[in-house]
Amino acid sequence: MSLKRAAVVTVAFGHSTEHLDHTFTSFAKNTAASLHAFILGKKLPTQRLDGINYHLVEPQSDFSHPLREVYFRRMELLDTLDIDYALVVDSYDVLCLQPLPELEKILAGFDVAACVEHMGARYVMGQGYSANFLNGGVFFWNVPGSRDIRREIVARGRRYFRTLADDQFCINEVLLTTYYDRLRILPCQYNYRAYLQQRQRGWPTVSHLDGVLIYHNAACIANAKRLLPVKVRATLPQLPHDTRPLTNRERFWRRLKLRFQPWVIR
Repeated sequence: MSLKRAAVVTVAFGHSTEHLDHTFTSFAKNTAASLHAFILGKKLPTQRLDGINYHLVEPQSDFSHPLREVYFRRMELLDTLDIDYALVVDSYDVLCLQPLPELEKILAGFDVAACVEHMGARYVMGQGYSANFLNGGVFFWNVPGSRDIRREIVARGRRYFRTLADDQFCINEVLLTTYYDRLRILPCQYNYRAYLQQRQRGWPTVSHLDGVLIYHNAACIANAKRLLPVKVRATLPQLPHDTRPLTNRERFWRRLKLRFQPWVIR
């Protein structure tokens, strides 16, 4: 990773504080980035894992629920660390499968980088609509460069309660309306949300995680661990070779066959 100061950061409370080895320690494979866990509560966990820097944080009542506080405060707690770049992840369902490129390289001069949610076409307050609704569980930040953006998002969350995962609404409203020119949208391999070897209505299902850098699906973490190590890149099958131009009838049947192959998530 970068010679500049980089960190992987999570904020946790309750059950996950004692089980950061479930997913968070998987980021230790990024040896140039320090791991930091902010614990919301009155005491640090009994099980403190080697390689994690623990920070005890006094809970606040501003956000009406501990989980909502986790989601918002992880954006402002970055400013208490002496770092240039940060990857912020959920504490219990985000698994690092391969070493990441330098955080500075991932951001590529932008102040924030993230992946589109598995269903990215949504209505968004402000802009009205976006095809790029971002998932809040994996975010890359240029810490000093993004400070104004993060403060605006957190202030919006403090102002009004809508739901527990309200950070995704506020993040997307602020970024996609006002600061989209400071945002880099990453390929889904940096926050892969598909179900693995099982089906869930409205979600994609895949049979492998080859090529995936960060996997993010609480229901399938155990399945994902069983597949380790994954290949650096997925294998792209060769298409059959058409040895001659097709007739009208052949083209018709070929197109009909394609229509019955799944490609839209329902």
